[in-house]
Amino acid sequence: MSSAKNKRPDWRFSLRLALGVGGLFAVAVATIYFGAGTLLERALAREEASLVLDRSEDLRLAWRDSRSEGLTNFLKELETTTGEQLAIRVEAADHSVIFHGATANAPDAPWAKLDSPSAEMGGGVHAADGWTATTLALESGEALQAARFSAVLSDVRNTYRGLFTTAVAPLLLAGIIGGVLLVFVALRPLRRTVAVMHHIGGTGDWSARVTPPKARGELRNLAEAFNAVLERQQRLVESLRQSLDSVAHDLRTPLTRLRSTAETGLAQAGAESAAREALADCLEETQRVQATLDTLLDVAEAEAGAMKLRRENIVAAEIFSEVAELYEFTAEEKGAKLEVRAGPGVEFAGDRVRLRRALANLVDNALKYLGTGRSVVLSAELTEREVLLCVQDDGLGISAADLPKIWDRLFRADRSRSAPGMGLGLSLVKAIVEAHEGRVEVDSAPGRGSSFVLRLPRQPVAKASG
Repeated sequence: MSSAKNKRPDWRFSLRLALGVGGLFAVAVATIYFGAGTLLERALAREEASLVLDRSEDLRLAWRDSRSEGLTNFLKELETTTGEQLAIRVEAADHSVIFHGATANAPDAPWAKLDSPSAEMGGGVHAADGWTATTLALESGEALQAARFSAVLSDVRNTYRGLFTTAVAPLLLAGIIGGVLLVFVALRPLRRTVAVMHHIGGTGDWSARVTPPKARGELRNLAEAFNAVLERQQRLVESLRQSLDSVAHDLRTPLTRLRSTAETGLAQAGAESAAREALADCLEETQRVQATLDTLLDVAEAEAGAMKLRRENIVAAEIFSEVAELYEFTAEEKGAKLEVRAGPGVEFAGDRVRLRRALANLVDNALKYLGTGRSVVLSAELTEREVLLCVQDDGLGISAADLPKIWDRLFRADRSRSAPGMGLGLSLVKAIVEAHEGRVEVDSAPGRGSSFVLRLPRQPVAKASG
């Protein structure tokens, strides 16, 4: 199993959640800002429209009483009293201008724009370039147009836009940063939980616990519940280990005595061939039972997550050569060819003894069911994240019906029952590879041979100690 030091925190969920919180905050602030701006602008526009309508009514009365003179006097009065910027235009029925005037402080009114339907504000009021205008039909048939200029709306709009730079933008930035920090702090207990899980998976140390956050809440309850599960799991693992040790001791002791007795009997049997043969069979069966027991204990230990791995740097060519040397004589007897294909640059971290045993089991299986003139090839390959150790043969192959069952304990296909074996070799291979946090793949078909690939995580060689 990989060391917890080699497990880097995965920040993707925290980042997505932080971006989601920050995005919602930004959308909320932007909605409030632009919505409030729109409402304020509409309120000011309605106020300007109301003032223009009031002024147009005053102008109508002034025109009715004194016509052009009345309008002129009205403009002069505005200049001296309120200082409003007002422009007036009276058109005859044929659209000819019969009066045109404005307060002295008023800029030129854009009458063309104020007549445009696109500037319509509703209620017969038009607005453009800071001007708000309305047209009033007079009793004498003329049309009176009154336009009021005010920089208030423009000033408020500019001030409100400046507010975005001075207040809203910093608020957005502070909110997003605060949201990101809040999410990362809130998820810290989850990251601690994941780190403890990686530590247990990498070291087999079930005594590790999650430190609960000080504040009470769901995350504290989660940490306490997780620690309770770990406590129960630790007791189960320790109980399993004790049971395995007890079973191993209870079985190994009589087997050792039986083996010692058989060896003594063989030494003292002299020339009695029948006795020697019986004792030899007894000794062989004792060794077979003890090997079966050792393998079953190893498989159970690995499946319980209690297998201890002594990691070291491994060169694929070297471990393949060790396995090939072990089975060189067997291959010669079978008339088969055992070939190693691994370059010197293929290095990885793992338990040399256990991986050599796994490879030896695969080679042993291949040679058992290999015909004369056939071959077994051991090859290795490095990918970006994995090292691939492959044992390939061109032997009998495995049927599609038996392929899913080959990893089961004590399973033996019909064609393999005549060959010696316990039916535990592939179970042990799978257990050892999974203890390294890897997986085993097989590709086989009758008459085409089999290819077993051990896919192991490619850990940094420099960090493989212990």
